[in-house]
Amino acid sequence: MKYQTEQMLRVVRAAGDDWRTTVQEQLDSGRNFFVILPGDPEAISRFCGSFDLKSDCLKDRFSRADLLRMGQYIDSAAFDEMLTAWDAGERVIFLEQLDFPINRPPRVKPFLVYSSVWGVLSQHDELMAARTGLEEAAHWEERERLAQPTIYRWDRGWKMV
Repeated sequence: MKYQTEQMLRVVRAAGDDWRTTVQEQLDSGRNFFVILPGDPEAISRFCGSFDLKSDCLKDRFSRADLLRMGQYIDSAAFDEMLTAWDAGERVIFLEQLDFPINRPPRVKPFLVYSSVWGVLSQHDELMAARTGLEEAAHWEERERLAQPTIYRWDRGWKMV
């Protein structure tokens, strides 16, 4: 579960036949991503049910101000698609990997190098290895503070070290 951050954040529209597969691919990759859901009141519970999660698994709608702050990490076509979705009354939600049960031990290692923008950058069995993984990401200092990675440790929930 390690990837290059030169890639842009993905946007998945929860429509059509293959959107569940695309969401699962994003979950398997460890990347954070956006999802566009229909504007109806049951859209969130349907999405959550598709992944055996509680019916209120998704946080509130992602705001336009949030989108503007993260614009540098999103492809311009995806950015425009999200703005169009807002205008159409659809829900735009930013999904973080730490929120999904699939990303809890034993499926992942107990220490993660994690970015609140990018998601899981690497996983480790021990804190020292995670610190080394964080040090290897020295190029992050050139990035905006929003994307800076941190070490998280599993202790009945993800906690920042």
